[in-house]
Amino acid sequence: MTFVGEVQVGWTVWSSDGENLGTIVSIDPEKLSVKQGGLLGGKLDIPRTAVEDVETGRVELSMTKQELKSLS
Repeated sequence: MTFVGEVQVGWTVWSSDGENLGTIVSIDPEKLSVKQGGLLGGKLDIPRTAVEDVETGRVELSMTKQELKSLS
């Protein structure tokens, strides 16, 4: 597992069920803010604890898209 501190703005975020959630637009100690794509795309705040794995340009989460939506 890669350290969460290596995550960068502009990287894509993927849920555990394979959904592309969007692109990271800001990072703080508690969460990643992701801009969702599409015409009705909004912003999704993802807790850093949900990060499962990090590769250059890609962040994979331990939660599904539905689980993340239930947090908000």
